[in-house]
Amino acid sequence: MSNLLDRLDEDLPLQVFEHRGMYDLGKGVQECTRTSLLAALGPVGKRNLTELDIALTSDNVPAAFHEFNPWRVSLLPDTLVRNLHSNEIQGSPVIIRDFERGKHTETYSRTDDVVELIEPLLDDVFKVNQCATVFLDGREFEAHIITSWLSHRTKYRQRVILLFYTFKYANGKAFAEAVEREGPALNWRETVALTPVIFPDELPKLAKHFDLPDFEVDDLYAAGKLWIDSILEESMRTVAIQIMMARVKLCQTDGCNDSTIKQAFNADCAAVNLAEYVKNDPHVREAYPHLKLSTGTRAYAFSSKAVHGERCYFTMSLLSGREIPWETDERRFLREGYATPGNAAEKADWVISDRSEDDMAICQWREHGINREVDFRYPPLDAIEASEASEASEASEASEASEASEASEIDASLRN
Repeated sequence: MSNLLDRLDEDLPLQVFEHRGMYDLGKGVQECTRTSLLAALGPVGKRNLTELDIALTSDNVPAAFHEFNPWRVSLLPDTLVRNLHSNEIQGSPVIIRDFERGKHTETYSRTDDVVELIEPLLDDVFKVNQCATVFLDGREFEAHIITSWLSHRTKYRQRVILLFYTFKYANGKAFAEAVEREGPALNWRETVALTPVIFPDELPKLAKHFDLPDFEVDDLYAAGKLWIDSILEESMRTVAIQIMMARVKLCQTDGCNDSTIKQAFNADCAAVNLAEYVKNDPHVREAYPHLKLSTGTRAYAFSSKAVHGERCYFTMSLLSGREIPWETDERRFLREGYATPGNAAEKADWVISDRSEDDMAICQWREHGINREVDFRYPPLDAIEASEASEASEASEASEASEASEASEIDASLRN
């Protein structure tokens, strides 16, 4: 099979990318590692599509990290990756931290992986799977630097797609000008495959930037459309637009008088409308017939029992690597919508998924006219507390000792 970028003109079924590789903390496999990538793209996983997160070091070398702070997954200093030189981070052990009452702790277990720089990691991955396509996630303000970096590595032209966001790039012109300042190859607009991303909660900020009201669905939609159009007008190699969406219903806020919550729901509705624009607007389809709609299935980072014993759900801070609890008001419906497989993916051509097997299975069921029930909960991400693990271990040891004692008594009785 050829690479996905060689098949943009084909009407393929839903294409599912593994988010951060196929990691499994219970089996000692951390995200964004050599093991997680090869588990997805190697002979075991037999996938061709994955996503990998990037953080730049102080010398602008791309390294494999989900967060900009390496604390959660390594023994490196508790600081931003951009404060560390590439020589400092390469080869540092990758760890899995324990959990206790909704917090990562200072105790951990080492994995078999070490911190990797992106280029040698990608080169080895593509040796194993020549048909692989990798989404590189260039977040915050680093995407223009990574674009320039990719433009000088033609070996990745049909193999790598770069995600970038609205966070620091006010429009397409601002992004392109930032790339030009980094000394890219002259033909970077033709060679580097790009996918700009819109999160609903960024739409109010974009509305203010474009001097629009920032509350109603139509205004938020207009802001997002202006940003998307500004990207497409730059004649870059934009292969997809990624729209994150929970597909909530406004009736889920009935009785709520909090304007912040209502704005968040309006933004999600605007995002759904933007997805429709990218997917079906006749002018967009005529000008960009092979442009894809991408989205994401984003599960919680982990769930854990809080002090009061209730199971709570958490995401991670990109800047600190620490846990952030999900909202417990109506905004929980937004989180749950992002995390439910088959939800946003139903409208998309591509999905970057924390639950790839479920997204693929639901898609296949729908092809047969069957809608399966599924929700946001995902047991592999439900943490066992350090204290619970200790209690379980003690209980197991006590059980084994009891069984051994009983066996000894039976042996003695038989001898008598």
